[in-house]
Amino acid sequence: MPVVDLKVDRSLICRNFDGYKLSFDPVPVIQQELVSTPPLKMVPNGDQYSLLHAEAFGRHNILCPDPWLRENCYYINKSRQVVLCSYDAQEGRPRQQRVVHTVEEQDRGDGYRQSVGAYNYTLRFVSEKYCVLCDGISTYYLLDTGDRSRASSTAVWKLLTSTQINPESCNRGFVLYDARLDVVQERKQISLMAGHVGRRVSTRSDRADTFYIDLTWGCWTQALTPSDAWSYSVREELDTTGSIYYCAFEPRAESVVFSIIRELLTKTQREAALSAAEQPQNVVDVAVAAAPPYTWTQTFEDVLIRFRLPSGLTRNDFDIRSTNSQLEVECLGEILLTGALYASVDSELTTWTVKAECLELTLFKEQQQSWPHLLSDVQAAPPEGDVDAFPLPERALPILNLEDPIEECDLGLPDEDVKMVRFNLEAMDITHTVFLGPTPPLFTTSLRAGFPAAFATRHGVDASLWLPVFQPTKPGEWTVRHEGNLHAFGYVQASKEMRKFTDCCPDLDYAVICEGVRYVLIYKSRYDSAGGLRNRNGPQVVIGKHHMVSISDEMGEILGLSTARNVITILTAKAVLYLQV
Repeated sequence: MPVVDLKVDRSLICRNFDGYKLSFDPVPVIQQELVSTPPLKMVPNGDQYSLLHAEAFGRHNILCPDPWLRENCYYINKSRQVVLCSYDAQEGRPRQQRVVHTVEEQDRGDGYRQSVGAYNYTLRFVSEKYCVLCDGISTYYLLDTGDRSRASSTAVWKLLTSTQINPESCNRGFVLYDARLDVVQERKQISLMAGHVGRRVSTRSDRADTFYIDLTWGCWTQALTPSDAWSYSVREELDTTGSIYYCAFEPRAESVVFSIIRELLTKTQREAALSAAEQPQNVVDVAVAAAPPYTWTQTFEDVLIRFRLPSGLTRNDFDIRSTNSQLEVECLGEILLTGALYASVDSELTTWTVKAECLELTLFKEQQQSWPHLLSDVQAAPPEGDVDAFPLPERALPILNLEDPIEECDLGLPDEDVKMVRFNLEAMDITHTVFLGPTPPLFTTSLRAGFPAAFATRHGVDASLWLPVFQPTKPGEWTVRHEGNLHAFGYVQASKEMRKFTDCCPDLDYAVICEGVRYVLIYKSRYDSAGGLRNRNGPQVVIGKHHMVSISDEMGEILGLSTARNVITILTAKAVLYLQV
């Protein structure tokens, strides 16, 4: 499984950026009353108490932007109406809100009501004409939006078809993670990825129940007939027991990219793992006892291997044979480790020392990279649920720069490592991995319509935005391109513990952090050059501007955020606000 490194484009980094200066210039705010009933926001019930449930409800952005027309965004109100909020950039004022569609109600045994425990509605625009709506319960709706670029249009959306997300499943409650439209063999194909938080009950008394995300990979295909009927099928079912921070189809939708903290398994792999996990305790103990008698850690430059040994051994009891690609460690005639290394090392720099009940062996890599595993013939990751039975260093990664001082916000998730994985449908497995360390992506955003979403990671104090790159002529290759940088924003957002939504402008002119109730923080890194101010011995200082907008408590909770070039749209419980930036 190839490991892909995030290669920073040095031309995008501003080395003389000296932080943000608080600006007292007012930010014009236009308040617009809601067109009818308040926005619909669902809340979890008493059985939905896990972290996965909290993320599914708490992180949900109810305001959905249109990637093809960034000044347009939509929300669903309590009357199940899709409401358009539009901003006229030429005139500098919002247009009147308009209802474009009303979702049909279906009897699911709840009296035509979306009962407590169902998830929020999700909208995803897949082209200039089509939109997919997930009702948060069990149904997809494919809508024909018409020409959305006509500001004067009063047409309503038309329902083309609807379908059950997973007809063979009895799960209730789904969140739509991503949707994509492609033309494959002259047929329109809409790929869909939805997730349901489920609970797996353990049959063993020594194991607790497990919450997991059940992912359904569905697909609509339009027939080549005069009726243009759409047929739906489920292509694959996946699941993971950890959080999902990013999900995006690549072009042609033969692969999907996830940012996760636990293993991503197919239905067959999960059943095999569960069968092994539910074995009697004595079988599990044998497997743990057979674990290698060593652990290992790494940086980008070297690998440190530690062997657990009985006391009283000296250097003369060991026979270590090391080449650029092979390693064999022998102690008193017993082979402790042998095999081909994952990558080449400099054998002349290999060192080893014997300490109290421990042998430490240091290898220096020929190329600076992260190794997913020590030996080339060892699987990259242990099966989910038995992580503690494997050496922790298999999952440990260094921070980006060991010379930088470590702050509390640098520590990331405790005992977790985040990675970006590419799952290929034909291979039915993960084909590429990007290790992100303990810090999950800061946020995700759409930079260009029709492209996969970009994700932001912290690089030093900056926030770097990355875009997965798919090469149609080389489907087996996959890379991630550095698209842009938000100067010092990685360090800024780490200190905002009350942040609810984070986003940036598509051309990266500004970034915005929105809290749950009161404050909106805007950062313009390319706005000001400090009026010619220079350091005593150095180049001209570059300073950005920081605006803080206070929203009245009367507006209620902030439910959604959308960004465009000159306006930030914020949806609250009682109004829509337009911040002119």
